Amino acid sequence: MSINLKLPPGVRKHNSCLLVAPRGSGKSELLERILAKSNPEHFTVLPAKIFESELVTKGREFFHNKIFIIDDLIPTFEGMSTKQRQQLVNFWTKLLEGNYARDRNALSNVTTLVLFGLASEQLDKFRDELMSATFLDRVPPFKHNVTRQMKREILQFRAKRQQEKSPPQPPIIKLPLPEKIEDDKKAEVAFPDSKEIEDRIAEYALELDDYQVQSCARAQDYIKTFMRANALLNGRKKVMMSDLLLYDLVHPLFLNSMGELGTENRLLSLIKKNPDKSDKEIIKISGHSKGTFYKYKKIFQRKDLI
Repeated sequence: MSINLKLPPGVRKHNSCLLVAPRGSGKSELLERILAKSNPEHFTVLPAKIFESELVTKGREFFHNKIFIIDDLIPTFEGMSTKQRQQLVNFWTKLLEGNYARDRNALSNVTTLVLFGLASEQLDKFRDELMSATFLDRVPPFKHNVTRQMKREILQFRAKRQQEKSPPQPPIIKLPLPEKIEDDKKAEVAFPDSKEIEDRIAEYALELDDYQVQSCARAQDYIKTFMRANALLNGRKKVMMSDLLLYDLVHPLFLNSMGELGTENRLLSLIKKNPDKSDKEIIKISGHSKGTFYKYKKIFQRKDLI
């Protein structure tokens, strides 16, 4: 819903995401065969192999007020030279800020979102090789872990569908997006003057920064845009505490996305969040050994992080 919003001056940070989940867990089903198919006027599924040189010639109207999907980034990047991959990553990084220019082809004042998919096994292996920190700052990973029990339930559901007489069809999820979004008709959603809400958003933003998911300033804007979009989705023109409580449910999925980087980031975040707790209590919460905890605590103290 954030493409419907008229954001405050200086804020161009919409809610693009990199959906990370185990292979075969339904990323393509959700992104392509449900969301895109249900909302064809706003969602565009891009081919897996597409180069910056192709995208830049498509013009502003192709991108403006649209949501783009590539359900698996690995085939997109495979076979590209380092320069081609850098050009593609740079294209999305700049376009999501609203402007991209190359020679005579210029895209300006563009409002667009991207929803990319990636298998969690591949994110862990290729994150640093394929995607820059500035790209991930604008398209934060959102990691959904799938347990063995969840996989069992998926298999039971698929088996039941296959026994049905009529061919199973994906559900239709029609988002309440207008037929044509004019820039001057975008909705303004007010933010309450609430110290409690602002303080909680700041804590979330700092934690995302600690985990290297997003810079704290970008995370603050991202969370506020998320809240405004949820208010608009529910027909309100003002944010409420309930919008923050909804964000609270998805916040751990952002933190999980950097878990493999994460012993150092997690321990630093826990120490900062729990200044009144003893080392023994934090060690128990973290699940790490005493040796690991004190090894990193010495590093934090040496770097003057705590």
